[in-house]
Amino acid sequence: MSFFLIYNVVSLTNFCNLEVCMLNQFVLRNYRLFKNETLLDFFPAPINEHKASLLTAQGDGEFFLPVISLYGPNGCGKSSILEALWNVCRLAAGDFSLIIASGRSYCRLDHTCRELPLSFDLLFRRNGFLFRYQLDVKQGAVLEENMFYGKPGSDDAGVLFARKANELHIGNEAGKMDFSTLPAGVSLLRYLDPKSSSECAKAAASWFSQVLFFREHDYKKAPDLPSEVEERQVICRLLQAMDIDILDYSITKEQSFDDPSLILTHGKADGNTFFVSFNEESTGIRKLLTLIPLVVKSLRLGSLLLADDLDNVLHPHLLRFILSLYQDHEKNPHHAQLVFTSHNTAILNPSVMRRDEICLCCRPEGTDAVLYPLSSYKKENGLIPRNDEAYGKQYLEGRYGANPRI
Repeated sequence: MSFFLIYNVVSLTNFCNLEVCMLNQFVLRNYRLFKNETLLDFFPAPINEHKASLLTAQGDGEFFLPVISLYGPNGCGKSSILEALWNVCRLAAGDFSLIIASGRSYCRLDHTCRELPLSFDLLFRRNGFLFRYQLDVKQGAVLEENMFYGKPGSDDAGVLFARKANELHIGNEAGKMDFSTLPAGVSLLRYLDPKSSSECAKAAASWFSQVLFFREHDYKKAPDLPSEVEERQVICRLLQAMDIDILDYSITKEQSFDDPSLILTHGKADGNTFFVSFNEESTGIRKLLTLIPLVVKSLRLGSLLLADDLDNVLHPHLLRFILSLYQDHEKNPHHAQLVFTSHNTAILNPSVMRRDEICLCCRPEGTDAVLYPLSSYKKENGLIPRNDEAYGKQYLEGRYGANPRI
């Protein structure tokens, strides 16, 4: 079986050398509440809804989901999925948090998991390459790390590098270099990138470095907003499109304050304006001021944005508006993707979401966590949910599982 198969067949035939940057699949195992292999899948299910919103890879015509939402009771592992993906990306970019935490991040629901590695598997596309990255870490060390790649116009695939314990194999694409001093807790991809002139290696590393993460606590302090006029205007226009009357912002030194403050200009362009500091803004506005720059950056770069509790303190219409930015090809020409956790059922609607874009996370009968898309869930009558059901209502009634047992 080809190593480009995680769960779906992916052909590289006639794959043109065009800028494509998309996560295809992410698999984790033995991470926090997830003991068994768990799949976050951007390959769409064979269902007939919102086909125009799907991202299309130029050349081979493969389709991918622009958004995936994670729903389920508190403490079921939704945030852990985002953090697992983020930690893998940061390790490849030089952040050792995953390695440091690996001794306590195994699934504690089974004592035998302590002896097993945390395991991750990613399939993604970048700059005309198709990559598969595998990573096993345990007790502060990388046990195994592999990167495979495919080249356009051929079904052939290559090995960028393969690492298991102290054994290293560096493919011809990466070039000949000395890795004898590679520390056990350092990602080989991170070590390789600055030393190699390989277009393939740099393409893989750049995908990891561009992934973005918004966490709920991030809006407690003033964000570092871009100061360039054009970027500032884009952010303000997007806020205005959401009915937020912010015309501009600036960093100003206020009297009686030691540090400069983020000052927002409110009002209408043809009327009176007034000024409000970031700390005086409502919680919802502070969250938008922190979130929207990440959304803009994600759409501009065509990168993946992970957002934990995306819906919290936001009006349901604003949440729907943010999703529409990723689902509209004109607003999302570079194939950016969004994965978020939520409890807001207003968007669980056939007019807004595909069934495979709604993933439910839960712990059946207190066992380890499971993740499944609504498009594959079997109800009590043995049928999957129809595409004309009121998803939010059915979800709250417990018809799809993933509800707290109160």
